[in-house]
Amino acid sequence: MIRSIRPEDAQALEHICRTALGHETTSGHIKHRIEELGEDPCYFISVYEDDETRQALGFIQAERYDLIYGENGWNIIALAVSPEVQRRGIGRQLLASLEEHAAGRGDSFVRLNCNIVRTDAHEFYQHMDYTCDKTQKRFIKYLDD
Repeated sequence: MIRSIRPEDAQALEHICRTALGHETTSGHIKHRIEELGEDPCYFISVYEDDETRQALGFIQAERYDLIYGENGWNIIALAVSPEVQRRGIGRQLLASLEEHAAGRGDSFVRLNCNIVRTDAHEFYQHMDYTCDKTQKRFIKYLDD
């Protein structure tokens, strides 16, 4: 079942972030971010909950992508499913929930960036009718406190 994210999902999401995405994080940090972002209408954050265990097995996070020079849409920040249950349609359901949300608001697109080495993810998105429309370099500047 797809549902909105809750603070009690933090421990399960820590496992998913570490194992599926390779991101080092803590459940405390995730819980804090859920509390900060969970009700913000500029974010779409949902989980796939197992009907029997009631545990989050996957999640999707997207942010509004409002453009002054074009149509509005959504940018996927993360879509991840626990490796133990991948290839069972969970990612497909999470992605479909965002697409339905976006279409219901009248938004024009859903987009994402995906690391060049994540070829399995590329295949998934292509299977879901997403097209790669450009190649980019990412530039970042870390700011001192």
